[in-house]
Amino acid sequence: MPKRKQTLRSRLTTLVIVAIFGAVAIATASSVLREMNQFGAGKRAELYASASIFATAISETVYTQDKMATLNALRAISYIPSIEYVRVNLSDEVTFVELGSATTIHNDGLKLFEENTALGMLTSRSATATVPIIRGGETIAYLTLHANTNSLSERIGQLLYDAFVAAAFAGGIGILIALKMQRTITQPILSLSKVMSRVRESGDFSMRAKQVEDEEISQLVDTFNTMLDHIQERDSKLLTHQRTLEKTVDVRTQEMRKAKESAEAANMAKSDFLATMSHEIRTPMNGMLAMADLLSKAKLAPRHKRYAEVIAKSGQSLLAIINDILDFSKIEAGRLDLETIAVRPADILDDVVSLFWERAASSNIDLAAYVAANTPEVVEGDPVRISQVLSNLVNNALKFTEEGHVVVSVSLKAGHDEAASGEGVLEFSVSDTGVGIAKEKQSAIFEAFAQADQTTTRRYGGTGLGLAICRKLVEAMQGDIGLTSKPGKGSRFFFSMKTKLLSPPPFIRKAEGEKRAVVAIDGDATPKMLALYLRESGVIPHIVEKGADFGAHIACADMIFASPAFYHVYQQTISEGKAQWIPARICVCELGDTAPDELVENGVVEDILLAPLSRKEVMAQIGRIFDDTLRGKAALVNTESAGAGHLVFKGQHVLAADDSAVNREVVQEALSRLNLQVTLAGNGKEALALAQQQEFDLVLMDCSMPEMDGFEATMALRAFEKHKGRMRTPVIALTAHVAGKEDDWRGAGMDDYLTKPFTLDSLSAVIANYLERGADKEEVTAPINMAESTHNADAAAAIAVQSELAFDRTVLDQIAAMQTSGVNLPVRALRLFEEHSRDGLRTLGAYLKTGDKEQIARAAHALKSMSVNVGARALGEACAAVEHAAREGASSKELVALCKTTANIYREALRDLPAAINLYQKIAA
Repeated sequence: MPKRKQTLRSRLTTLVIVAIFGAVAIATASSVLREMNQFGAGKRAELYASASIFATAISETVYTQDKMATLNALRAISYIPSIEYVRVNLSDEVTFVELGSATTIHNDGLKLFEENTALGMLTSRSATATVPIIRGGETIAYLTLHANTNSLSERIGQLLYDAFVAAAFAGGIGILIALKMQRTITQPILSLSKVMSRVRESGDFSMRAKQVEDEEISQLVDTFNTMLDHIQERDSKLLTHQRTLEKTVDVRTQEMRKAKESAEAANMAKSDFLATMSHEIRTPMNGMLAMADLLSKAKLAPRHKRYAEVIAKSGQSLLAIINDILDFSKIEAGRLDLETIAVRPADILDDVVSLFWERAASSNIDLAAYVAANTPEVVEGDPVRISQVLSNLVNNALKFTEEGHVVVSVSLKAGHDEAASGEGVLEFSVSDTGVGIAKEKQSAIFEAFAQADQTTTRRYGGTGLGLAICRKLVEAMQGDIGLTSKPGKGSRFFFSMKTKLLSPPPFIRKAEGEKRAVVAIDGDATPKMLALYLRESGVIPHIVEKGADFGAHIACADMIFASPAFYHVYQQTISEGKAQWIPARICVCELGDTAPDELVENGVVEDILLAPLSRKEVMAQIGRIFDDTLRGKAALVNTESAGAGHLVFKGQHVLAADDSAVNREVVQEALSRLNLQVTLAGNGKEALALAQQQEFDLVLMDCSMPEMDGFEATMALRAFEKHKGRMRTPVIALTAHVAGKEDDWRGAGMDDYLTKPFTLDSLSAVIANYLERGADKEEVTAPINMAESTHNADAAAAIAVQSELAFDRTVLDQIAAMQTSGVNLPVRALRLFEEHSRDGLRTLGAYLKTGDKEQIARAAHALKSMSVNVGARALGEACAAVEHAAREGASSKELVALCKTTANIYREALRDLPAAINLYQKIAA
């Protein structure tokens, strides 16, 4: 504070003194300049007059060249005190005479007033004047005078001294003035600053600054005091609020605690409700789906098998939807768990279309699926979530489409077909011919509870959550979702997801030569999708519109894909019966349609293709046409499920406890199919009593049962075993819970768990972890016995040499056993191997050159996979060695050696390939 006060005063004093000294300095400088100008003018006039007088006086003596007379005349100059030197120069600049003490005189000019300036006289303390000496009007010489100007310096010095004295006097007066100003101006300001400092340090806003007489300073003080009034009033209000704040916080805390407890209780009730609802829904579904699974594995006609498969798939879809509803809270909380497993995009599309087929057909909407040719066969992803998004989009499309079609498609986006990184972007889409969505409504369509129009809910139903869930699921899969639409023209919803490509697109068999097909199917989408598949196979399709004349097209067709109605009409048009049916004739019918049966029995059609069409079935049908192996009546006879083979056991004794009679029947049937003895219990109490009476090899324990649940029964059983010293019995939990019950089985002492509904395969797989297996039971068509199926010498000879081939007969026989139609599957597999293995070996060689060991391992693995699948065991083992060495970081030299060995074995396989193909062609014949 003292330093600030001193600074303020010194600044004011300095300002006054500087102002006074400035004025004195200006006045002094003006006087000095004026004096210098006056002196300079007088001195120049004096020198000029003196020089002119002496020039006239000596003009005669200079003219006569009399130096002594000239010197005598000039000596009079010595009587002038200021003149120190005189000189006469002839016109040729030769010195005639000189007199005085100066040693140097500048002769740069003859103009007096330009030679001697006031500043020059002051700095050099001398002045010089040169005038001409004229005789008879002619200049004969020049006279130069040099005088000192010390008197000018003395006068200037006197002026400066006088100015200094005046400045000192004025400075004293200025100090007095500054002191007076301090009392009237600075003192009140310093006093105000002192009050402000005290307020800042103490926080006491009750202090006030004193009033002063000066009007301006008084306004400053008043403003400061007013500000303190406002601050004091604010602090008073804050203090009042602070006194009541703690009480308010306590009240709010109590309210929040109660709300929290209420929310927790509601959440607990919701969890209990979800767990109970899950159990109650999934328990009957267990019976339904398990029975459907068992039914699908039985010997059924193709149509009946399709019924069972649709039931099973529909039930699984329903179960997935239930799980999704229960997981919605996880989605919103950002805790959604996604699977990353092998997925077949084509299968997902087929499942979704099959699920909605009946609904679409009942509304006269043509529902079709299209799998683009570049779609990988297997990718990584979450099949449940992808199916859920597609199902939601298809459901919406059917809801908002009154006529026309809905098409579900999948393809690999452009630029990713040959992704060297093994990754690509799949795009799924659902297109319809429905009402469409206005452009201004499209931006909000994916928001929760959003509808394109306020009347949508009343007209079509729904909550508006479906697309919001789709968006969240797609974003969780790190994808994008969007749409394009025009009102009245339909919509196209699409979403993409980045994924790893685990298997390339399936091989497309091409027609040999030009082939034509007639497509006569109802609908405006399914015929187009079928036509696309035909074009991919090199067949030229022609779609016949309903009611159009088709005779001309039939005459040049190689194959016909038509509905039963088409064949009935065409049958009436032929004149000589079935002998004129040259094209391959395929009847395309819906699930449950019995009309094709008579057509097949009568030979009008040669095979059946069920709608909805799948790419796999269509391509298989085209392959049968190319191979001339259409099934005919075999399409109607009983066939086995391709996956009916399952694990079997050695007749061990299993206790199964479940409170549901349906579930007990399902479990008994399933365990019997696995060659296990079964004892049933209706609740945990019965199960515990049975387990205490006799020892079982394994216990299947339902978790939720009356009287005693599975957890309590298991804990009691563990205590009993410990007390009696009995060997621990494996206990597998059968649970329908999905909310809050996942890990309870561990704490109860159970060994494993199986979620309902289970399948026969999943049940046998989990039991196999605890019971010894017996010989596998095969319920598929018996493998081809080549010794019995051939009756000619050529085939027998072929069998004799088969053991020397590079392809394992056992593997090829297993492939033959899997075929369910007239397609020669071993030959087909061998030809595919021949086509794709070359590219696989080239890819391996290319990566070997780059030295990328990760890519070398991937290429070797791909070639290994296709080799072992056709029985080329030696080649598969060689590829496995390359893969292992690359992943272990082997040197380039080692990898090159292994790849050379692989190439040699591959050449041996190619050498034996024609013989293997010929062998299985003859066996099929």
